[in-house]
Amino acid sequence: MAFARIARNGYRRSGGAVGNRTSEKDTLCEGLSTYKHSLPSLKNVKPGGNLSYLSNIRKVDHISFGSRGIRATPEYLFAHAERVVEDSDMEYDSPKYPSLEATKPGEKPRVVVLGTGWAACRFLKGLDTKIYDVVCISPRNHMVFTPLLASTCVGTLEFRSVTEPVSRIQSALSKDPNSFFYLASCTGVDTNKHEVYCETVSDAGLHSEPYRFKVAYDKLVIAAGAEPLTFGIKGVKEHAFFLREVNHAQEIRKKLLLNLMLSENPGISEEDKERLLHCVVIGGGPTGVEFSGELSDFIMRDVRQRYAHVKNYIRVTLIEANEILSSFDVGLRQYATKHLTKCGVRLVRGIVKEVHPNKIVLSDGSDVPYGLLVWSTGVGPSEFVKSLNIPKSQGGRIGVDEYMRVPSVEDVFALGDCAGFLEQTGRQVLPALAQVAEREGKYLVELFNRIGKQNGGKAFSVKDIPHGEPFVYKHLGSMASVGRYKALVDLRQSKDAKGLSHAGFVSWLIWRSAYLTRVISWRNRFYVAVNWATTLVFGRDNSRIG
Repeated sequence: MAFARIARNGYRRSGGAVGNRTSEKDTLCEGLSTYKHSLPSLKNVKPGGNLSYLSNIRKVDHISFGSRGIRATPEYLFAHAERVVEDSDMEYDSPKYPSLEATKPGEKPRVVVLGTGWAACRFLKGLDTKIYDVVCISPRNHMVFTPLLASTCVGTLEFRSVTEPVSRIQSALSKDPNSFFYLASCTGVDTNKHEVYCETVSDAGLHSEPYRFKVAYDKLVIAAGAEPLTFGIKGVKEHAFFLREVNHAQEIRKKLLLNLMLSENPGISEEDKERLLHCVVIGGGPTGVEFSGELSDFIMRDVRQRYAHVKNYIRVTLIEANEILSSFDVGLRQYATKHLTKCGVRLVRGIVKEVHPNKIVLSDGSDVPYGLLVWSTGVGPSEFVKSLNIPKSQGGRIGVDEYMRVPSVEDVFALGDCAGFLEQTGRQVLPALAQVAEREGKYLVELFNRIGKQNGGKAFSVKDIPHGEPFVYKHLGSMASVGRYKALVDLRQSKDAKGLSHAGFVSWLIWRSAYLTRVISWRNRFYVAVNWATTLVFGRDNSRIG
């Protein structure tokens, strides 16, 4: 009888959502519609249980989030639905996740893209949405123009100047009825079922936290990026700041300005002032060098004017295990070393052994106190990439062939920092650079558009379609700013090749011009140009917000 009451109350609350088989949709509320799914017959129902009106149940309505195209099982929205399932001991073959179901015959094939980095956004930008529906899944809804991220830490640029919403890059994500952007992290991939499993990244008070769902795909493009390398050094993740996302730059900026203001308070000892205003950068690659250059500019022009009481305490130390900018020409490295030293950046060759809240310990046993610690020692595979049960290339990246395919599975491609050529291809793993990722994204989207026009977009349909020429990467050169209107330009195609290299003010003009033209949109180009102009005339903004 208790079971009868539960079932009867559930029927009434759902407004008759459980009923006889029908081919029509019954509207529940705005944005929600019902879809029909088979339900096993009820077992162990006693006669006289007043369930005669349920005796012919063959289908149960599942609820679909019309605004996002995701269908959910009732347990996420009605408590009684979960109890009915439990009491009747029904078993489902798959997890009870809301889902974006597989495409049907006659529908456009669906491409699922994981990530919103350089590779993913270049792919999204060029994808022909007349051929494909596209679903992008990422924990951020924008692309970051990483070469200018260091400038935002000290107020040279505003944060919005280096970001572009993914819906502006590919308008179909916000306009087309079967294309979507989902703010979530991918937690797993089932290559046999052609499904990805996701988890939302925010605590929005949903009925189920964390909220999980799955998305079916015809083609999957994994461009999930990489994570900062810490080499397993104790204390790095807890105490150091990374510089790969806008929120990283925001935290660095807040910490830097906080230390400047705290050091002016009365009663702060000389030792504490020196520690609070000691900025330590670990890693002598382009990111570490450019951030050190921006910091030295900020100190020499802005700190000395606006924080006169503590201007003699603030200093920058750059620690590198080998040589700074090791991929650049020898002459450029020497120029950068002299210029940074002239600008007040102390260069230290050493290896970090351990990181504490207020100091780092080097391998020679020496201690380096710090108030701000920025870690920039390269990138490695993320936990998501590590969890994938597919062959890996050197460095733990997803192994791909010369067409950016994952050879061991069907309809899966990978590109960007998370992908690398397998050893059997005879190719070297490419460096984790923006231009590499962008070039891979451009190549792959041209391949997709080509095979899509030959009806190769659906799952398991591309085997007999020629892929054309394999991917070939040609390095266009490297650039880095070192502060005080100076930069390095190295146009060699490889480390050992010969080519043009230049350093100085002219290189700085080339560096700024090149990045201004490469910024994602005309809107952002305008923002960047205006920010550069206002900084030149009025100095950097030192407001601490948040």
